[in-house]
Amino acid sequence: MKNKSYYLIFGVFLVLSSCASTKLMDSWKSQSFDSLSKSKILVVSESPETDVRKSYEIAIASKLRAQNLDAIESHIQFPSLKEADTPEETAQIVQMFKDAGISGIILTSLKQTIETQNGSMASQTGIPASYKDKASFGPNAGSSDAPMVSTSKTYVLEALTYDLTLEEGKQLVNVCLVDVTDPDAPDKIQKTFTKIVADQFK
Repeated sequence: MKNKSYYLIFGVFLVLSSCASTKLMDSWKSQSFDSLSKSKILVVSESPETDVRKSYEIAIASKLRAQNLDAIESHIQFPSLKEADTPEETAQIVQMFKDAGISGIILTSLKQTIETQNGSMASQTGIPASYKDKASFGPNAGSSDAPMVSTSKTYVLEALTYDLTLEEGKQLVNVCLVDVTDPDAPDKIQKTFTKIVADQFK
Protein backbone atom coordinates (compact mmCIF):
# COMPACT_ATOMS: atom_id res chain seq x y z
CA MET A 1 0.00 0.00 0.00
CA LYS A 2 1.44 3.39 -1.02
CA ASN A 3 2.45 5.64 1.89
CA LYS A 4 1.33 2.99 4.35
CA SER A 5 2.49 4.88 7.43
CA TYR A 6 0.00 7.68 6.74
CA TYR A 7 -2.87 5.26 6.31
CA LEU A 8 -2.20 3.66 9.68
CA ILE A 9 -3.26 6.77 11.61
CA PHE A 10 -6.50 7.05 9.72
CA GLY A 11 -7.38 3.34 9.64
CA VAL A 12 -8.19 1.13 6.70
CA PHE A 13 -9.99 3.03 3.97
CA LEU A 14 -12.86 1.18 2.25
CA VAL A 15 -14.30 4.02 0.23
CA LEU A 16 -16.64 2.68 -2.45
CA SER A 17 -18.02 5.96 -3.77
CA SER A 18 -17.22 9.45 -2.58
CA CYS A 19 -15.64 12.82 -3.25
CA ALA A 20 -12.55 13.72 -1.21
CA SER A 21 -12.46 17.04 0.63
CA THR A 22 -10.45 18.80 3.35
CA LYS A 23 -11.74 21.91 5.10
CA LEU A 24 -11.59 23.95 8.28
CA MET A 25 -14.55 22.86 10.38
CA ASP A 26 -14.15 25.31 13.23
CA SER A 27 -11.54 27.50 14.88
CA TRP A 28 -11.19 29.73 17.91
CA LYS A 29 -8.55 32.18 19.12
CA SER A 30 -8.14 33.93 22.44
CA GLN A 31 -7.02 37.54 22.70
CA SER A 32 -3.65 36.26 23.93
CA PHE A 33 -2.91 34.26 20.80
CA ASP A 34 -0.98 36.92 18.87
CA SER A 35 1.74 37.11 21.53
CA LEU A 36 2.96 33.64 20.48
CA SER A 37 4.41 35.04 17.26
CA LYS A 38 7.51 36.05 19.24
CA SER A 39 7.75 32.79 21.19
CA LYS A 40 9.64 29.56 20.67
CA ILE A 41 6.98 27.05 19.62
CA LEU A 42 7.15 23.29 20.05
CA VAL A 43 5.17 21.19 17.56
CA VAL A 44 3.87 17.90 18.99
CA SER A 45 1.94 15.36 16.94
CA GLU A 46 0.15 12.60 18.84
CA SER A 47 0.38 9.32 16.94
CA PRO A 48 1.31 5.72 17.80
CA GLU A 49 3.24 5.62 14.52
CA THR A 50 6.68 7.23 14.77
CA ASP A 51 6.89 7.99 11.05
CA VAL A 52 3.51 9.76 11.09
CA ARG A 53 4.42 11.78 14.17
CA LYS A 54 7.71 12.92 12.64
CA SER A 55 6.18 13.68 9.25
CA TYR A 56 3.44 15.94 10.64
CA GLU A 57 5.78 17.68 13.07
CA ILE A 58 8.30 18.40 10.30
CA ALA A 59 5.61 19.67 7.93
CA ILE A 60 4.02 22.05 10.46
CA ALA A 61 7.27 23.29 11.99
CA SER A 62 8.79 23.89 8.55
CA LYS A 63 5.72 25.86 7.46
CA LEU A 64 5.89 28.00 10.60
CA ARG A 65 9.62 28.65 10.12
CA ALA A 66 8.85 29.77 6.56
CA GLN A 67 6.61 32.39 8.19
CA ASN A 68 9.56 33.56 10.34
CA LEU A 69 8.30 31.85 13.49
CA ASP A 70 10.67 30.06 15.87
CA ALA A 71 9.29 26.50 15.69
CA ILE A 72 10.89 23.18 16.57
CA GLU A 73 9.72 19.57 16.24
CA SER A 74 9.22 17.65 19.51
CA HIS A 75 10.93 14.53 18.14
CA ILE A 76 14.06 16.62 17.58
CA GLN A 77 14.04 18.71 20.76
CA PHE A 78 12.66 15.96 23.03
CA PRO A 79 13.08 12.56 21.27
CA SER A 80 11.99 10.58 24.34
CA LEU A 81 8.91 12.71 25.10
CA LYS A 82 5.94 10.67 26.31
CA GLU A 83 2.39 11.54 27.32
CA ALA A 84 2.02 12.45 30.98
CA ASP A 85 -0.17 10.18 33.10
CA THR A 86 -0.43 12.36 36.20
CA PRO A 87 -0.60 16.08 37.04
CA GLU A 88 2.86 15.77 38.55
CA GLU A 89 4.28 14.39 35.30
CA THR A 90 2.54 17.15 33.35
CA ALA A 91 4.10 19.77 35.62
CA GLN A 92 7.54 18.22 35.09
CA ILE A 93 7.10 18.26 31.30
CA VAL A 94 5.90 21.86 31.30
CA GLN A 95 8.91 22.87 33.40
CA MET A 96 11.20 20.99 31.00
CA PHE A 97 9.70 22.98 28.12
CA LYS A 98 10.13 26.28 29.96
CA ASP A 99 13.74 25.43 30.84
CA ALA A 100 14.36 24.97 27.11
CA GLY A 101 12.94 28.42 26.39
CA ILE A 102 9.69 27.07 24.94
CA SER A 103 6.51 28.97 25.74
CA GLY A 104 4.24 27.86 22.88
CA ILE A 105 2.92 24.36 22.18
CA ILE A 106 1.00 23.15 19.13
CA LEU A 107 -0.52 19.73 19.81
CA THR A 108 -2.09 17.87 16.87
CA SER A 109 -4.06 14.64 16.83
CA LEU A 110 -6.84 12.66 15.16
CA LYS A 111 -9.92 13.36 17.31
CA GLN A 112 -12.93 11.85 15.57
CA THR A 113 -13.86 9.29 12.96
CA ILE A 114 -17.33 9.22 11.40
CA GLU A 115 -18.55 6.50 9.05
CA THR A 116 -21.67 6.85 6.94
CA GLN A 117 -23.42 4.24 4.81
CA ASN A 118 -25.82 5.22 2.04
CA GLY A 119 -25.96 8.74 3.47
CA SER A 120 -26.78 7.67 7.06
CA MET A 121 -24.38 7.82 9.97
CA ALA A 122 -23.11 4.35 10.84
CA SER A 123 -20.74 5.08 13.69
CA GLN A 124 -18.68 7.84 15.27
CA THR A 125 -16.49 8.74 18.20
CA GLY A 126 -17.31 11.90 20.06
CA ILE A 127 -15.60 15.24 20.42
CA PRO A 128 -16.16 16.86 23.82
CA ALA A 129 -18.65 19.71 23.63
CA SER A 130 -16.40 21.88 25.75
CA TYR A 131 -12.64 22.38 25.92
CA LYS A 132 -12.69 23.36 29.61
CA ASP A 133 -10.81 20.17 30.50
CA LYS A 134 -8.08 21.19 28.06
CA ALA A 135 -7.65 24.74 29.25
CA SER A 136 -4.16 23.84 30.50
CA PHE A 137 -1.59 21.76 28.66
CA GLY A 138 -1.84 18.12 29.81
CA PRO A 139 -4.15 14.46 29.38
CA ASN A 140 -18.57 -1.76 13.08
CA ALA A 141 -21.85 -0.67 11.65
CA GLY A 142 -23.93 -2.12 8.86
CA SER A 143 -24.35 -5.70 7.71
CA SER A 144 -21.65 -7.43 5.70
CA ASP A 145 -24.45 -9.07 3.72
CA ALA A 146 -25.93 -5.79 2.51
CA PRO A 147 -25.44 -5.47 -1.25
CA MET A 148 -23.74 -2.43 -2.81
CA VAL A 149 -23.43 -0.42 0.40
CA SER A 150 -21.94 3.01 -0.22
CA THR A 151 -19.46 3.84 2.55
CA SER A 152 -17.94 7.20 3.36
CA LYS A 153 -15.50 8.09 6.15
CA THR A 154 -14.77 11.47 7.66
CA TYR A 155 -11.80 12.18 9.91
CA VAL A 156 -11.52 15.20 12.18
CA LEU A 157 -8.01 16.40 12.95
CA GLU A 158 -7.40 18.75 15.83
CA ALA A 159 -4.70 21.30 16.56
CA LEU A 160 -4.54 22.87 20.02
CA THR A 161 -2.19 25.77 20.73
CA TYR A 162 -1.05 26.63 24.26
CA ASP A 163 0.78 29.61 25.73
CA LEU A 164 2.70 28.35 28.75
CA THR A 165 3.39 31.87 29.98
CA LEU A 166 -0.25 32.27 30.94
CA GLU A 167 -1.78 31.07 34.18
CA GLU A 168 -3.34 27.62 34.38
CA GLY A 169 -6.85 27.56 33.02
CA LYS A 170 -6.03 30.20 30.41
CA GLN A 171 -3.18 28.57 28.50
CA LEU A 172 -5.29 27.29 25.59
CA VAL A 173 -5.21 30.11 23.01
CA ASN A 174 -6.25 28.43 19.75
CA VAL A 175 -8.37 25.47 18.62
CA CYS A 176 -8.51 24.23 15.03
CA LEU A 177 -10.72 21.37 13.80
CA VAL A 178 -10.11 20.14 10.25
CA ASP A 179 -12.60 17.91 8.43
CA VAL A 180 -11.18 15.34 5.99
CA THR A 181 -13.72 13.30 4.03
CA ASP A 182 -12.72 10.16 2.10
CA PRO A 183 -9.04 11.01 1.78
CA ASP A 184 -7.41 9.37 -1.23
CA ALA A 185 -4.08 11.24 -1.13
CA PRO A 186 -2.50 11.34 2.36
CA ASP A 187 0.24 13.77 1.30
CA LYS A 188 -2.41 16.29 0.25
CA ILE A 189 -4.22 15.83 3.58
CA GLN A 190 -1.04 16.66 5.45
CA LYS A 191 -0.29 19.65 3.22
CA THR A 192 -3.77 21.12 3.65
CA PHE A 193 -3.88 20.48 7.41
CA THR A 194 -0.42 22.05 7.79
CA LYS A 195 -1.48 25.17 5.87
CA ILE A 196 -4.63 25.58 7.96
CA VAL A 197 -2.66 25.30 11.21
CA ALA A 198 0.03 27.71 10.03
CA ASP A 199 -2.53 30.18 8.70
CA GLN A 200 -3.75 30.71 12.26
CA PHE A 201 -0.58 32.76 12.78
CA LYS A 202 -1.23 35.11 9.85
